[in-house]
Formats: sequence, structure tokens, C-alpha cells
Amino acid sequence: MTSTTRNLLTFSMAAIIAGMFGCGPSYPNCDTDEICQSKREVCVNGQCRQCRDDSHCSSFGACGVCEGNSCSKRSGCCQSDLDCPRNGRCWMVAGQNYGWCGKQCDKDHPCPPGQRCNAEGVCEPDVECGPGVPCPPGKVCENGRCVARCEAEAIYFDYNEHRLREDAKGTLSKNGDCAKGRGGTVRIEGHCDERGDAEYNLALGERRANAAKEYLQNLGIAAGSIKTISYGKEKPTCTESNEGCWSKNRRDEFHFE
Repeated sequence: MTSTTRNLLTFSMAAIIAGMFGCGPSYPNCDTDEICQSKREVCVNGQCRQCRDDSHCSSFGACGVCEGNSCSKRSGCCQSDLDCPRNGRCWMVAGQNYGWCGKQCDKDHPCPPGQRCNAEGVCEPDVECGPGVPCPPGKVCENGRCVARCEAEAIYFDYNEHRLREDAKGTLSKNGDCAKGRGGTVRIEGHCDERGDAEYNLALGERRANAAKEYLQNLGIAAGSIKTISYGKEKPTCTESNEGCWSKNRRDEFHFE
């Protein structure tokens, strides 16, 4: 066999093998990431591209984002205050190692639950009122909420009685509406006039306070938001020894907490 014949056979075998197994794709075509590695790219749908996901955009640090298989930096993204020369503050994203430059909150960066965004773009407690934020007429600010401006009135009892009079029931209905509007806790104090010993009057004052509590509960006030205490004859509002004065001391007083 001549050398020419051998060369022809070798070429023919190579052609047959190439035809059987084919040649792999070449850049920018690909079927694996290995073909794209020399360009620091990855294979995406048969083409070498910059990225498939954000993990391939580490050149931008934690701010890198993969969009359209190309890497870029998230708009306004930062990892420290040094990345915000104009605005000066990098607000970090909870649970992430990046944040954004500018105001703490805006339409794209809402405040967490229980807070709201003020006019300066800073998150603050979500309250209805406070310093510089008054309530509308007819309401007062209590614990950051505007509540109805109302005060509970005292009710009065007949001598040696804890049963509620009709006039007391009307006052209690008004007090109940006030308690519902204000929220919180109402403390009922039972009082007596000076007649009788201290121990008896403490018990009578307690019965008077409990009578008012039961009535308020029937109006829909939760038992857990009503406290009672008896002062007996220890705290009179009037100190003269006559019925006109004693009738003012036989009372329940109401205080909101």
C-alpha cells in the first residue's frame, strides 16, 4: 500500500468518525457551561450569556441582578453608607446584605407593620396623634389614638343601699358609651357616708362598686376592662353632718386608665 493510499484511508476514517459523532458547538453557541467559561459566561438556551440568575452577577456584589441574561446593579442599591455619597444613608433590607440609598420609606419601600412613612421619608410609629399632630375637635389624644372627649359622671345611692336608682342607671348608660369610645380600663370606686363603722362601710362600698360593674357589663363592657375598689367612708366629698352632705358621699366614682 502506497503512502498516498494510506493518507486517503486515514482521511476517510476521520471523515467517517466525524460524521458519526459530529463536532461540538463553538462559541457563542454552546451546550454546556464549559464552552462559555473562557469568557466568564454561562450557557443559556444554546447561547453563551452573562448570567442565568443573580448568583452569576457577583462582580456587582450583593447588588448584582440578572435581567435579560445580562448583569447590572440594582437601581439605588447599596451595601453601606459609603455607597450613598449624596443621600448619605444606606437602608438595609431585612434579612439581606444589601439596601437602598435615599429615604427610609417611599412607595417602593413601605414601612414594617405598626409604622408609617412620615413626610421626611422616615418610618415612625403608626399613631393618630401626638406632638404636632392634634386630634380633631371633640376628641383627645390617648396612647397615640384619638378618643372621644368624655368624662364619666358619679352615681349616687340611697342610705344603706347598693341597689341602683333610676337616675343612676341613666348616668351609667352614658358612662358606658364613654368607656366604649375611650377604650382602656375604667376603675369604679365605691364610697359611703360617715355613718356606720369602717368595716361595714368598706363592704357596702364594694357592693356599690360591683352593682355598677354588673350594669356596665350588661351594656357590653368587658369584665376584664373594669376594676373595682371600695374606700368606704375614707374619702368624703363633703364633711358636714347632715343629709345634704351625706347624700353626696354615698356614691360611685369612675376613672379611666
